[in-house]
Amino acid sequence: MKFIHIADMHLDMPFVSLKGNKDLIKKKKMEQKYALKKVFDYIKQNKIEILFIAGDIFEQKFVSDDTIQYLLSCFNEVPDTRIYITPGNHDPLIKNSPYNIYEWPDNVFIFGGEVGKDSIGNVDIYGLGFTDYYMESDQVEKIEVDKERVNILITHGTLNGSGKKYHDIKEKWLDKFDYVALRTYT
Repeated sequence: MKFIHIADMHLDMPFVSLKGNKDLIKKKKMEQKYALKKVFDYIKQNKIEILFIAGDIFEQKFVSDDTIQYLLSCFNEVPDTRIYITPGNHDPLIKNSPYNIYEWPDNVFIFGGEVGKDSIGNVDIYGLGFTDYYMESDQVEKIEVDKERVNILITHGTLNGSGKKYHDIKEKWLDKFDYVALRTYT
């Protein structure tokens, strides 16, 4: 199985530190989309089966319709690639989220606030996403896996953090997985 794991693209980030420099902000936003396009070009060229997006693909508070349409067009370019998304603290699965408003292609699986599971052959993929801008959860610790199968986890969080508001995940909870697709702060 061939897969790619990305996180924290932050499409439509406002680039506050560049305030007043509209040309540079525009350039940075174009660079983000170009980087994403390169990922999808690589997926097509190499027949990648799975793409894991471990949170913050876009900025909920700033994302434009054009950016979501661009993202959807990228996803539609790779219909044979299964895309797993765990919303993060910047793109949570809230009521007015693009995740709820737009129709996503059939190859896209978006995990919610409870642990979800999908299986492909002998692989079980578990995921857990943010449903608000903050998240406290110990659900990862409670996942029971079948040791006879390949077990993968995808989520967005803080590894061994001291605070829980950004989905604190303890390293010892991860030993049961064969691969962990995280976006973490340590």
